[in-house]
Amino acid sequence: MKSFHGIASIILWILLPFASCDWDQGNVTGKVEFYLVAEFNTVGEGCAIDPQSVKLYPDPLIRYSELLSYNPEEHTFEITDGAKDTIRNLEHSVVGVPFGVTAGGELIYTGYFWPAYSSLSCQWVVIDPLFGMRGNTLRVELGYPGISEGAEIPDRRNDPRILGIFRRDGKLVE
Repeated sequence: MKSFHGIASIILWILLPFASCDWDQGNVTGKVEFYLVAEFNTVGEGCAIDPQSVKLYPDPLIRYSELLSYNPEEHTFEITDGAKDTIRNLEHSVVGVPFGVTAGGELIYTGYFWPAYSSLSCQWVVIDPLFGMRGNTLRVELGYPGISEGAEIPDRRNDPRILGIFRRDGKLVE
């Protein structure tokens, strides 16, 4: 019995340093990409998008290779010049252009490219595609022109799958 405890102690000391490792990081697969939304329904009268109704266009609007980094504190993506041009060249609407963010091919959250010149408000995830970009930084915000009192917007901007993919590839600003 004493030899069993001795072996168990040795195994425990060998495995102990790995106890604090992020085991999920080894299971992270795929890429983070932005897609335009082809079809969707809103919830109620607002602009909240029902995720069950979303159909994405087949090709990404912004590919993972165009996402240079992600800052989870600021909720900002650093993007390439090409990605910036793609966003700026969209036909923008005062009611927004819906997009979806995927990780590993799975829809994580939806939002709108919502230009600041719109006089309409939106209580959902928004990106100002024209005036909100500073250089090549794309800021993802909750609500336009901000979160209204009592509004509930699910915040999935720092979903563990998104963070895991960026961390895996050294693109996460920590």
